[in-house]
Amino acid sequence: MMSKLAMHWAPLRLHWRLFSRSMAAGEYKTLLLALVIAIASLTAVGMLTERVQRLLLGQANQLQAADAVLVSDHAIAPTAAQLAQQFGLQTATTTTFPSMVSFGEQTSLASVKAASASYPLRGKLALLPPAQNATLRSGDALIDARLQAMLGVKLGQTIQVGQLNLTVRGIIEREPDAAFDFSSLQARLLMSDSDLAASGLLGFGSRVKYRLMVAGDEAKVAQWQASMKPKLGRGESLENVRESRPELKQAIDRAERFLRLAALLAGVLAAVAIVLAARRFALRHFDTVALLRTLGASQRKVRAILLSQLLLLAGFAAALGGALAWLAQTLLVWLIAAQLPAPLPAATLWPWAWASLLGLVLLLGSAGPVLLSLVKTPPLRVLRRDMSVNVQWVWQYGITLVAMAGILLQVAQDIKLAAIVGGGILLALVLVAALSYGVLQVLQRYLKRGSPKIALRQMLRQPGLLLAQLVALTLGLCGLWLLTVVQNDLLTAWRAQVPANAPNHFAVNIQPEQQAQFSQLFVAAGLPQPKVQPMIRGRWVLHNQLPVKPDSYSEPRARRLSEREFNLSWGEDERADNQRVQGPPLDQNRPGWSVEAELAEQLGIKIGDVLTFEIAGVPLSAPVVNLRKVNWGSFRANFFVIGSEVMMREQPSSAISSFHLPKTQAQLIPNLVHALPNVTVIDVGQVLAQVESVISLASAALRLVFVMCVLAGLTVLLAALDTNEAERRREAALLRALGAGARRIAQIWWLESLFLGAVAGLMAGLVAALGAWYVAYSVFNLPWLINWALPLYSAVAGMLLTALTVGRRLMVLARTTPLLMLQAD
Repeated sequence: MMSKLAMHWAPLRLHWRLFSRSMAAGEYKTLLLALVIAIASLTAVGMLTERVQRLLLGQANQLQAADAVLVSDHAIAPTAAQLAQQFGLQTATTTTFPSMVSFGEQTSLASVKAASASYPLRGKLALLPPAQNATLRSGDALIDARLQAMLGVKLGQTIQVGQLNLTVRGIIEREPDAAFDFSSLQARLLMSDSDLAASGLLGFGSRVKYRLMVAGDEAKVAQWQASMKPKLGRGESLENVRESRPELKQAIDRAERFLRLAALLAGVLAAVAIVLAARRFALRHFDTVALLRTLGASQRKVRAILLSQLLLLAGFAAALGGALAWLAQTLLVWLIAAQLPAPLPAATLWPWAWASLLGLVLLLGSAGPVLLSLVKTPPLRVLRRDMSVNVQWVWQYGITLVAMAGILLQVAQDIKLAAIVGGGILLALVLVAALSYGVLQVLQRYLKRGSPKIALRQMLRQPGLLLAQLVALTLGLCGLWLLTVVQNDLLTAWRAQVPANAPNHFAVNIQPEQQAQFSQLFVAAGLPQPKVQPMIRGRWVLHNQLPVKPDSYSEPRARRLSEREFNLSWGEDERADNQRVQGPPLDQNRPGWSVEAELAEQLGIKIGDVLTFEIAGVPLSAPVVNLRKVNWGSFRANFFVIGSEVMMREQPSSAISSFHLPKTQAQLIPNLVHALPNVTVIDVGQVLAQVESVISLASAALRLVFVMCVLAGLTVLLAALDTNEAERRREAALLRALGAGARRIAQIWWLESLFLGAVAGLMAGLVAALGAWYVAYSVFNLPWLINWALPLYSAVAGMLLTALTVGRRLMVLARTTPLLMLQAD
């Protein structure tokens, strides 16, 4: 029995012994380094991206007091909450409606919110004084400063709401979902939902908004939402933080694109390094396979040995890469802990599993076909060094391309971004190969004699190998420069779109006769006068003379947009945060609409379509003249639909204004509310702070990505320059045998590396400059000017990098005796 067990273990011991010997001899060092850096970079970037995205979403969810919200214009069936509880989720409910509130002889219209005791599920309800317990209790009311100022009520006094007398127990300083609740713009009163039935406020025809809030495990919330979508009826919708605030959606989407683009660059660089090192690794096994065949090993046994080496190498690299990734992202999180608004969620193992699988596929795709072809190596190869084996390059490149496509799609999670990066790589390959080879040919023609001429002739003698090195070096350098541009210039351009004095308050319902007084209040406080824009409420009723039917739209967001009441305006349709993407400017003397481009795409609106809005019961029709791309991150008053002045000026309207209010001038708000009681001031400071937090988190995360990409890029350089080491050894042996000195050989090789670095750097800088412009324009919608100095800087950097990487090795080879070189070969 022992002998049988020994027979089963014997092949495994052989495989492990061969692997250990090769590791000790350093035969796997370049390939192992490429694999470890690839898995580490993809894992670290994936882990950090996942953690940052979950933190961003969690922080953003605090602004809607829940992870997901079911909104309805009628009472929500109990089955929705029951389903959420079956998934193990927390639930809370709110019922919001307008009502008169009185204190003595003073009355005011307020937006009343009756909430369950578990509200809010995310974020905190902050009261003044801060020591107050924010838990809602029966018989109590919480009011905001606007309602307190209008009623003149104090803490502990009693106010009347419907048939109820409620005691004012606290002043609302901050309501977590206030920035998301625009169903009413009156002052706020918050009460317990246990008092709702006794109030007698809800009757037939009441304007009520019902909300069911849920929170819990992210996957469970997603399952609940997926289960609820088919059950939604008319007047019901599922809302999330991205759809409720377009400026926050834009910030989160842009941050995710930044991280995904950086992760793509890290993945591509790592993949290129693996492909180069794997091919070199496979070709070095000619003699090993020939020796095994000489000793009587069958093709099947040789195949098993070679595949076991790849699997052991992949497993070893996965372990090392995973450990390095965990240490790297943990160190970075520790370094940036002070900048984080909250602790990052724990990392999962999914990024490591994906990175390890992709590394294995790339390794098998790059080295597998070559190794399998080597199985057919005849034993005579041991004696005859000129014998070669036909390698199945179609299979190798096919599997490699499939693996690369898998990396692009899995990391990008966005077909457009993956297509742009993938298409850019293929285009760059063709351009770099053609232009680089052309540049070297021109240089050879004009260099007459000496070491530069010899160096160029040596490089051009093997055009296939030369082009492979040029392409690999160019991709490596291009990835580094592109990520540098993303980290510095693109991120700076994004920050510039959210300036330090971005508006953090909105004032709405300003009447035409109040605009002068509104501006004067700011002048008296020593603040600049904010711009006031007209705002008109209108309901979209006809599209090309056909009634608008929400049920005709398949997308839930499109249905909600089609049945909502729009805030319309008139005036300029193009400014810094409103860029026309299609159609001419609005002619203010002719009827016409300007529509936000994303809204138009969602609702199927095109240039020339006739839209009819009902304003105060009167229909108003006009054609769509242009489409605009709106930068919601500017935090200025923006509109989905703008009309021309000639048809909008006489419509009943109020006005809206956005302004930046420093904390030192906070007293202006109560003064404004007291002077203009009908004006509602909305504090969007929480949303602005969240957008700034998103930018800071993206910036911090990119630091780690940059470090990992530098490592991946340097690995590409090392692997590319390592591809012709055997050729260089033979050349050196021959030149030394013919009498060439070590200094002469080293000089030629130094010049080769400098030529290679200069051409690759020049091409990489050119591709990176053009790529950054296209990515900024098409992916991030950011203004961008091409940096034409980048190719020159890149050429110098390419020469330095290749010189530093290859210099020491070349000097050692140049000083080695011909006999030792031939023996090593």
